[in-house]
Amino acid sequence: MSEKKLRVIVVGGAGSMGRWAVRTIAALDTAGLLTVADIDAERAALTARSVAGPCAPMTLDATDPAAMRRAFADHDVVVNTMGPFALFMRPILEAALDSDCHYLDINDDWQPTLEAFDLDEKARSRQLHAVIGLGGSPGVTNLCAVMAAERLDVVEELHTGWKISAATIVDEPDFPAPTASAAMDHWIHQCSELIRAREGGRDTDVQPVQPVELDFPGRGRVVAYTMGHPEPITLTRSFPELTRSLNLQSGPAWLLDGLRAIGGDVGAGTISLQEGIRRMGELPRPAEKGPRDLLPIEWALAIGTKDGAPRSVAVYPEHFHPARMGGNTGVPVGIGVELLRRGALLETGVHAPESAIPTRQFFDLLAPLTDESLSGWDDLIALVEA
Repeated sequence: MSEKKLRVIVVGGAGSMGRWAVRTIAALDTAGLLTVADIDAERAALTARSVAGPCAPMTLDATDPAAMRRAFADHDVVVNTMGPFALFMRPILEAALDSDCHYLDINDDWQPTLEAFDLDEKARSRQLHAVIGLGGSPGVTNLCAVMAAERLDVVEELHTGWKISAATIVDEPDFPAPTASAAMDHWIHQCSELIRAREGGRDTDVQPVQPVELDFPGRGRVVAYTMGHPEPITLTRSFPELTRSLNLQSGPAWLLDGLRAIGGDVGAGTISLQEGIRRMGELPRPAEKGPRDLLPIEWALAIGTKDGAPRSVAVYPEHFHPARMGGNTGVPVGIGVELLRRGALLETGVHAPESAIPTRQFFDLLAPLTDESLSGWDDLIALVEA
């Protein structure tokens, strides 16, 4: 393990996910310099003061390429928590590579994921690590998928998913949640047009928010809904033999039905994205609750064969961060920076978590940061076969 501490800059570091990335990097003693870069100077300063140690604030406009290159020049690693990633991912990644910085992010948009792989050769030529999508979903889900696939001789289907009810920001007294959420922007945007997935052994575009029935080990027959996320794109790079791979969201049918209708209107151009966000917040709740969502908060499901017999394997965390989406998303990318410091990332270039992150080492670090009573990956992760 390297004893040298890194100079890390977190873009969007005062945001709901960025703060947890900053806190994780500080808690793991990864950085000799930890810069909280944000357009909101006051929140950046408050974040830096609350973390203390080597933490310092910086006002940074992520729409200014020259400003980013000046800021990155004094750092070793750029952590990007700045959404929406369809807008901010590529320019921040390019600025990081041009500044000879390693790069990690929590990107959850599938379109810029494809663009990021165009920069793989550039990253490799500079011996730089770029890990994209190291949050909850994608991120934790990808690594759960690796563990599930390892249990099979032949993997035919590999799916990931997440529960809508857990995709909420927990307010902190000093950091009230903003009225405009990049997460909500992302959610509706990725449910308003065709999304990339794998069906019938080939990469194809499918409709979002379509119901999919699955037999989930230990939970029985469940229904989840298609969502535009990077996992089906990246997992098929590591597992090219897959015939089917989807990212799926689960929640109450009335909410998903409303999302499908509103997303369709946004995609058709009859309403704006901002109007769609407003309408989602005004959807009427039914008088009676529907069936309980049986799926875990984040999960992966591998379907195939073992010893010649059909087998399915579900892998998922059994414990989750009390900060919900903020912690579940920001902590993993902070762990990724510590694994970089330790020299544990698998190879240089642009990678999704499944081809860059040592799975059990990652979960060993995640376990006590999720719940201090947990000591390692086997306390955190459930593996259920059927």
